[in-house]
Amino acid sequence: MGAPWLHASPGGLDPDAVACAGASPEGGPLEATQRDGAPPAVAPPGDAPSPGGGDGAEASDGAEGRDGAEASDGAEGRDGGDGRDGGDGRDGAEVSDGAAARLVAQLARAERERERAAGELRALFRAIPDLCFRLDGELRIADCNEPRLCELDVAPEALVGKRMAEVLPGDLGERMERAIVEARQGGAVVALEHALAAAGGERHVEARVVPFLDGHALVLLRDITERRRTEEVLRQREERSRESQKMEALGRLAGGIAHDFNNMLMVMLGYGELLLRRLGPESALRRDALQITKAGERAAALTRQLLAMSRRKALQREVLDINAVVLDMQAMLQRLIGENIDLQTSVGRDLGSIKVDKSQLEQVLLNLVVNARDAMPRGGRLVVETSLGEPGASPTARSFAPAERDEGAAPAAGGPPYVVLSVTDSGHGMEQDTLSHLFEPFFTTKARGKGTGLGLATVYGIVSQSGGLIEVESEVGRGATFRVYFPRVEDRSSEAAPPRARPSPAGGDETVLVVEDDDAVRKLIVEVLERRGYGVISAASAEEALDALAHEGVDEMDLLLTDLVMPGMNGRELAERALAMHPRARVLYMSGYAEDVLAGAERDGELTMLQKPFTPDALAQCVRDLLDRR
Repeated sequence: MGAPWLHASPGGLDPDAVACAGASPEGGPLEATQRDGAPPAVAPPGDAPSPGGGDGAEASDGAEGRDGAEASDGAEGRDGGDGRDGGDGRDGAEVSDGAAARLVAQLARAERERERAAGELRALFRAIPDLCFRLDGELRIADCNEPRLCELDVAPEALVGKRMAEVLPGDLGERMERAIVEARQGGAVVALEHALAAAGGERHVEARVVPFLDGHALVLLRDITERRRTEEVLRQREERSRESQKMEALGRLAGGIAHDFNNMLMVMLGYGELLLRRLGPESALRRDALQITKAGERAAALTRQLLAMSRRKALQREVLDINAVVLDMQAMLQRLIGENIDLQTSVGRDLGSIKVDKSQLEQVLLNLVVNARDAMPRGGRLVVETSLGEPGASPTARSFAPAERDEGAAPAAGGPPYVVLSVTDSGHGMEQDTLSHLFEPFFTTKARGKGTGLGLATVYGIVSQSGGLIEVESEVGRGATFRVYFPRVEDRSSEAAPPRARPSPAGGDETVLVVEDDDAVRKLIVEVLERRGYGVISAASAEEALDALAHEGVDEMDLLLTDLVMPGMNGRELAERALAMHPRARVLYMSGYAEDVLAGAERDGELTMLQKPFTPDALAQCVRDLLDRR
């Protein structure tokens, strides 16, 4: 039986089998015969090899002389019978046939393993989620993963043999050509990103060039548009968070200053009013005293703006219709902006209600309109409108939101959750740098002496404290739009309004416990109340007040008048403990700012707040009204 026509490297094969078949692992007769194109000859059993003698050739004396065959003297002399070594003399042939068979089997297994490995590699190439191209030494496409070619809208066979610049759109192909050359020369991976114009908007592509073998390269393309969009959203959120934290820090500083100023202003205004009462209408000093009190009132208005900006002012929230507020202010706004500006008002329908402090909402609208007016010194058009909507609808708008939202300002379910108040002007617009500082206190682009820089900061504070947010959209030369988003709440307009204070005497004989940590303010309050006939007990702290109630034999306390924010125990905690001893007493809080000690307390209809600075008459009226409710 002859061996098959083979040609394979003996690596990984059985060396003994190869040697027995007439070849060596390093290449021998088998390999040479294969290269010559002639099959190797294997003698069949009983046949003699080619003439010329050699091992197993005829004897020199005319006898057959075969190895293990006839004797040299003409006698057969066969060893073991017929003169053949160990049998009939076919062992060499049988050994040669077995080695060849093993060689064939091993080569077949090697071929199957090669095909399997090639198939796995091909499947792996197809499974890569990116768009892949394999380039040959001439930088032409040798292969690509067809399942991803739908992104290029071409057939795989149409790409083979082409260069990247012929396949990829725009200048991406040219950039890839340069990157491929760079990767080959440097022997390292080269990465790049590219933006492509598409029908649905700009798309971003990430590309990597990986050199391998001798001058070949692998190109991987990945669409990272969604990743870039997600990163942009995260970047904007981080920017808003930093902006909110900055505003919070500035607000705390401004709020602390305003609180201290309120105490001083209250003393000045209080004693100024007492002085005016002592001076007759014709007194030469009365005019001077009036100027002092007017200056104090202007300073008080400034501190109120600081408190609103810093979200430290106690708000009196109520459920109301934003359209009613806008329409009520329309005539006043027209007078405010002048005749050279065309004011247009548009109110939406079925907006629902919002829960805000009405006076603060009016302040927001007033400040935005004034800001728009100042942006149009030569006149223009100003549009105030209300609608329903959600933040983020405009991709070019910049959002300003507090870092922490008010838990009590959750939007109602069903429909757009926000009621939007928009103010749009046709003024000169703003640059991006101006937008980044827009709501910072004391920041202004107006001329010196034309503004305090607190108008928009006040808007930010009020909106944030009301659980809303602000979006600003502006371009230089194209005006600006401010959108204020207030959480929409269920319509509860049928709720009974809080009772108004009825006219009452300015004085009385009840007992009032006054707790105030500022000495000057406490002395002023005590003097005002004592002049109206009240019995007054004063304390500089909550602990001192509780000690007075427990050990000084106070039989009856009709009213607790306490500062809300004090060192140590605050006003609410003091009220809880004082009412445990005198349950029929009423409580009147006073404060320059409320911070968070009134969180959730606004739902309590019995809670009454007196905002500093207040006048002696306002104090006396509030005390009398509260006592008359008992």
